[in-house]
Amino acid sequence: MKAILKVAMVLLSSVIIVRSAEECPTVTENGRRALETFIKRSYRLPMDETVTLTDSDVVDAACYRRLIFRSGISRPRLVLYLAPDGKHLVSGVMDLTVDPMVTQKQRQREYATKLAAGALLRYEVMDAPVTMVVFGDFQCPYCKRFADIVGELTAEERGKLERIYRQLPLSIHSWAMEAAEFSTCVALQDKVAFWKIHDFFFTHQREISKESFETRILDFITHETTIDPRRVITCVQQRGFDSTLRKDEELARDLGITGTPSVFLNGGRVSVRSVEDLRSALKAATLENAVSIHVQDK
Repeated sequence: MKAILKVAMVLLSSVIIVRSAEECPTVTENGRRALETFIKRSYRLPMDETVTLTDSDVVDAACYRRLIFRSGISRPRLVLYLAPDGKHLVSGVMDLTVDPMVTQKQRQREYATKLAAGALLRYEVMDAPVTMVVFGDFQCPYCKRFADIVGELTAEERGKLERIYRQLPLSIHSWAMEAAEFSTCVALQDKVAFWKIHDFFFTHQREISKESFETRILDFITHETTIDPRRVITCVQQRGFDSTLRKDEELARDLGITGTPSVFLNGGRVSVRSVEDLRSALKAATLENAVSIHVQDK
């Protein structure tokens, strides 16, 4: 089967016109405006909503362009591809000269890079074969369940796992946003202390209310960490958390993530209902990572 696929790709490559990126037609300023207007009208967006073409890159030798459109309000980014004739937009491009498995692995690596880029809330483990990224909400009961599942892993298993937490507080929860703000301000002082706060919220989730939130968290910070609670309060009042929370929100929006917890292992999204599920997913991600390293080293 693999031999047939390779022959097919060779035959296809022989009829494809190869050009360099410099030879591909560019998107002019007038073309940019026309594309933005077309998208706005096609998706029937409100007249006062702004649509901006933020990226336009050639993706292959056939001169297809990957276009990324963003809206002025909270919508997922829109990715479309402009055909070489400049007259047609398509939702995806499949290169028939490349093994689909290679393309899928490349996309997963790109996802992994994007998910980890600029992450503040990171529990680093040297040479960890697996990086887990979780979009979470401290008041979400399913997030608590997932945190409990992670806690069921052995110390050896956790020692092979780098963790990144992305804040995604949901508006349906009364104190989730405050938890995101306070915990981010703690992390800006001490990243290790953030993970103590992380565990505190999930351990005491059912006991915390909007009314008791600030008293409970400041008492914990004062007695269980070396963080100065006055600096945390100042950070919250001055909105020192804004940049981090905005980046996490934009990343979730770009990836179309709306629910919590959303879990990724080495860039691949996984569904976990038990510690057995998590162990199986970690084993698969570790094996895939080992194969990838072996191939790159050859």
